[in-house]
Amino acid sequence: MLSSTAIIETVVKLLTPQKIGLLPANFNPVVVSESGHPLYDRMPSNTLKTQLLPLAFVVTPNIHEAQRLSGIQITSLADARRAAKVIHGFGCKHVLIKGGHLLNDRATDLLYDGRFFNVLKGEFIETSHTHGTGCTFASALAAQLARGRSVLDAAQAAKTYVTQAIRHGLAIGHGHGPTDHFYFLERE
Repeated sequence: MLSSTAIIETVVKLLTPQKIGLLPANFNPVVVSESGHPLYDRMPSNTLKTQLLPLAFVVTPNIHEAQRLSGIQITSLADARRAAKVIHGFGCKHVLIKGGHLLNDRATDLLYDGRFFNVLKGEFIETSHTHGTGCTFASALAAQLARGRSVLDAAQAAKTYVTQAIRHGLAIGHGHGPTDHFYFLERE
């Protein structure tokens, strides 16, 4: 979570093209929770849009974050396409709008590379144990890209992983539990 202009500017200095070399910088703009609650009062959106997003290989906002970044209300895939174009216009290479809670197309994500859209449909699992799914998806995507996969293949693999992690979500405490990142390990 980059909650101030000073923090964003520090990250930008560390990610200048000569310092990141050939490594793709992926950015998950954690500014609004999946339930739509802002995570801080004032998002330094101008600095984020003009300085950080142009350095990003892939930006992975959820629906609420995409709305905040683009200024477009998203209620359909057509809206998500328009928002992806606006976000891509800030200079990133790819935009992947995570649409787990898109009302008409639940569990559908949208990937845009500046020319083509790919719609990634998935199974919607009715559960309250979804805490951290956006960050998990972004991390799984980064891991797949590090393995040399294309953005589309990496996004599909990340989506499959997150779907299974949600399916095996953990009922911990009260309210929304987390996904199970280690669902694939044998249980005793």
